[in-house]
Amino acid sequence: MVLRRKMAYINLTKREVKVREIPLEMRRLYLGGRGLDMYLLYNHVDKGVDPLSPDNVLLVSAGLLVGTPLAAGRTHIGGKSPLTGIVGSSNMGGFFAPELRLAGFDHLVIKGRAEKPTYLWIHDGEIEFMDASGIWGMKTFDAQEAIRKDLGDPDVKSLVIGPAGENLVRFANVMTGLKNAGGRTGMGCLMGSKKLKAIAAKGTMDLELKYPDEYLEYALELNQRMANSRWGRASGKYGTMVIWNYTNTWGGVRVRNFQANQLHNAELLEPQNIEKWSIGTAGCYGCVVHCRHRYVFSDPKYGTFYDEGPEYTSLGAFGAEVGCNRMEYVLVGNHLVNSLGLDTLETGSMIAWAIELYEKGIIDDRVTGGLKLEWGNPDLVFQLVEMIAYRKGLGNILADGPRPAIEKFGPESAYYCIQIKGMSNLHSDERPTPSLALNIATATRGS
Repeated sequence: MVLRRKMAYINLTKREVKVREIPLEMRRLYLGGRGLDMYLLYNHVDKGVDPLSPDNVLLVSAGLLVGTPLAAGRTHIGGKSPLTGIVGSSNMGGFFAPELRLAGFDHLVIKGRAEKPTYLWIHDGEIEFMDASGIWGMKTFDAQEAIRKDLGDPDVKSLVIGPAGENLVRFANVMTGLKNAGGRTGMGCLMGSKKLKAIAAKGTMDLELKYPDEYLEYALELNQRMANSRWGRASGKYGTMVIWNYTNTWGGVRVRNFQANQLHNAELLEPQNIEKWSIGTAGCYGCVVHCRHRYVFSDPKYGTFYDEGPEYTSLGAFGAEVGCNRMEYVLVGNHLVNSLGLDTLETGSMIAWAIELYEKGIIDDRVTGGLKLEWGNPDLVFQLVEMIAYRKGLGNILADGPRPAIEKFGPESAYYCIQIKGMSNLHSDERPTPSLALNIATATRGS
């Protein structure tokens, strides 16, 4: 396996970097990626530390196989979750983790808080602190482009936060590329609390393997098997949207905040509907499946934009969950959360919950600021997305996630809040699938 593996300890307050070899015994016990990150979280964050304190750590890592010929390119991001107060763990595709490894590092342990907006520039064994004042406030796509221009290299890969992370929305994402998201547990909020806008990486170093020839032979065989599998072929066409029809058929879809578990006009959200705007597919680093479907959307009302996705979760968040059962509304919602740096599942769930509370009279116009919350109103949904990202009005309450919002809305609201460990539940009904229910009930991070 990869022989050279290093960890960088970065103190944003002191602007200091210390580099250490990862001990072999630690590698054998925890391998890398999330395994090692959870060990680091346990040993570097004391009990009772506020997730938004400088004493919390932001952990960024590449898994054991990342950057090798096998289809492995995912990035793990960890820390104490600002959303739940327990384990924060997010995983994202794209190209960042391989670039981090080629730049000489497997794990980053980031502590402290920068005095002013900062981004880290990691390249061939070096880590620099860069001024991010000029890109603070930018949306995720624009920030990545600005960093590439700032560094004069179009091939630089970046992890960034958007306005949601800067405004400490507790379910803000870390983003890379157009739609690769480190979501669910608020790692974008944690990053924003450290005044860290981005981490950029570019590397030209080799990954030295113990048995390169044997490993390459095995990797090529396994990649071919993945490409030819039924799941690989299906995912390559529509991504995780392929499970939409199947899930809806057996009553596993979350509709209007779980008021129903099956959508009767489900054909309006079938993945084939994206073909009108589709311009092709792409893959993450080394991946043979190519499930990142790209589209150009143009509408007189919502404008023109280029993006990737949506995935199954966004079909729920901006479709069935809020009663907007048309693919174009899903595409607009998907683009909004990607550019603002919001978790699509948590955003859709919080909005759907608020609509049901308004419908049942638990909250009123005084709480909503005069907004009339109703199902099937895409403009209302998109307005609430922006309000959450910028913490305006009702959005400021929803931006803190389920538990703090229950305190604001009152105890009666808790019954309608579908959450586990302070995190909104998946956009699926677990009753038809006991294995998924067990998974969620025992997951360390929540849903």
